[in-house]
Amino acid sequence: MAAEFRKGTKLIKEAAESKGGKRRFTPNIYWKADDSRYVVFLTGAEEIPQVKLHAAVRVPNDSERGYSMENYLCRKDPALVEESGGQCELCDRIGHTPTVRHVALAVEVEPAEKSGKEVTAFKIKYNIVKRDDGTEVEYPQWGLVAQAAGNFFSWLAAFDENKGDIRKRVFEIQREGGGTQTKYHFFKEDAPVPDLASLDEVIPELTDLLEEMASDEKYAKLSTVEAGSQPTFGESDNKAASTSPDRKTKFDEMKDKLAATGVSAY
Repeated sequence: MAAEFRKGTKLIKEAAESKGGKRRFTPNIYWKADDSRYVVFLTGAEEIPQVKLHAAVRVPNDSERGYSMENYLCRKDPALVEESGGQCELCDRIGHTPTVRHVALAVEVEPAEKSGKEVTAFKIKYNIVKRDDGTEVEYPQWGLVAQAAGNFFSWLAAFDENKGDIRKRVFEIQREGGGTQTKYHFFKEDAPVPDLASLDEVIPELTDLLEEMASDEKYAKLSTVEAGSQPTFGESDNKAASTSPDRKTKFDEMKDKLAATGVSAY
């Protein structure tokens, strides 16, 4: 079954250009070792797709560094195989190995008010970048969260089942360690989610972002990438079952529902 997220990239381009034109079409939210972030998820637990992701592909460009690190949706993903004919340049010519990940949109927030150590109010976190002409542009810190099931999204699936919609909570998420030993710790904040209405015209739909990550235009940028030139990045997929049977059961149910929409579970 062909994916339903083949919609074009106009919205993503407009969003990127409106914020200074220097951002990637698909910004990301990720955690370094021992990093901590406050986030609000914009994708409901039942809407989180599982995909084959080519993470951290080094694409040459004319920047000072000489390349950019970009994420691609594998064209051998079950949702795309009918359209691609099972052909993927990153897999077949370049030799970059995809990883299985679940993906969701989120926005970072930060404390706006505190009472002692307790956060009583949050606000959207913004970043400022400088354009080539010297003017500054402020944009919200939103992006794609791409993580494994076993050590990340299974916890959110369990929370959604037992406590309610993950989109209605602020979570502090802390990363511990790295590689196959990476752990994520989740803390639900009692302070309410800030008003996110101002982001409606800034943040594209998740399906539009995924479509851009697999688009002909995106893949055309790989023409200058040499076969076998890609270093190994990222972490191996953590497929370990949750220690809670309820979490595993809930996540399996969620994957079954995703499969029914045309995105296969691995």
